[in-house]
Amino acid sequence: MSRFDPTVLLSEDRAHILSWLDAALEAIDPVGLTRDAIAASGIDSASVIAIGKAAPAMVRGAAEATKLIGGVCISDHVEEVPASVQLLIGDHPIPLAGSAAAAKAALKAAETAPPEQPLIGLISGGGSSLCEAPKQGVSTDYVEMAYDALIRGGANIEEINLVRGHLSAIKCGGLARAAGRSIDTYVISDVAGADPGLTASGPTVPRDPEPQSARAVMERFGIEVTAGVWSAMRREYEPIPKPKLTLLADGHDAGQAVARATPLDSVVRSEWLRGDLTTCLDKFLGRAATTVTIAVGEPVLEVTTSGRGGRATHAALLAAQLIAGSDDVFVAFATDGVDGLSGAAGAIVDGSTISRGGDPGLALGQFQSGEYLESTGDLLICEPTGTNVSDIWILWRRSLGHNVK
Repeated sequence: MSRFDPTVLLSEDRAHILSWLDAALEAIDPVGLTRDAIAASGIDSASVIAIGKAAPAMVRGAAEATKLIGGVCISDHVEEVPASVQLLIGDHPIPLAGSAAAAKAALKAAETAPPEQPLIGLISGGGSSLCEAPKQGVSTDYVEMAYDALIRGGANIEEINLVRGHLSAIKCGGLARAAGRSIDTYVISDVAGADPGLTASGPTVPRDPEPQSARAVMERFGIEVTAGVWSAMRREYEPIPKPKLTLLADGHDAGQAVARATPLDSVVRSEWLRGDLTTCLDKFLGRAATTVTIAVGEPVLEVTTSGRGGRATHAALLAAQLIAGSDDVFVAFATDGVDGLSGAAGAIVDGSTISRGGDPGLALGQFQSGEYLESTGDLLICEPTGTNVSDIWILWRRSLGHNVK
């Protein structure tokens, strides 16, 4: 049975699409992926620090493969975890009090983990905001202001994580420094095309500092770098060896699962969706020459209002304009099940969406794509999926093939 709300099923074709998306989520299931990787490692028992939207499921998977003697699990939602592991709920997308409390617990878990036992990190997308403690000399208010300026200004994920890493006591290996040792790390990545060690800004993966680069990004987005903040950003630490890093899944795994699930001629674009959303969409639609074309990533959408919309629904509504009157179907899906403020996970649009909803100009200008697509019956709605590997875009050119059995 599909995990998606059936109200989006305006045609039989959409039922096929939901089955493709279900297959994608099955392929990036954190429980099975983590269980199999930990079992292959031969670890008999361990402490754990899990951070991210997939953290509870990753912890459950680890517990099926080894004895967890303690640790913390930090996520954005309540979900079952083993009794030996403390569950904490952080804030997303801006770190607030919940994220501060989670960071305090994570640092304590790193510092107090039994040195004779392995300490493993289970890291997934969303963790940068969910667990945050500023460096000494940087205030919590400053971090909140900087994050907000970057997100609203349309900074890409690499730029955001670069700044985060230089303001945070957690990021860029902060937990490894607190533990005084390497933390072998398993990752479900949402960082499109980048080093998986950057997922959640790399809390267990020490990295060489780049304060000048981080400062340049901050100044470009209008963030004042005070003397105290600059001193904290340039602070040096004792080196910690890099950990063993295991990538469990990323967006291309989800995209390939969609391709396997459809019997139609299909291709997964090798390039990631990165940079300006409108530019990405134009290129994606223009290069889609097969029956089903799939791409994954996190393009950048600069938001200037607090309308009810998100990156996926905005992309879908833009696409609906471009395919109006055709037999094409376009899908934009946030794999964590939460697309910004849209109240949905994305949308399925087709050549009739604009004729059903009318001129979308006002909705696009006010970032009200969620409201518009709700009125047309095109929203993809599901519960939070408990995983996160960025967004999936699908274009189905039905004129090239539509016989799905």
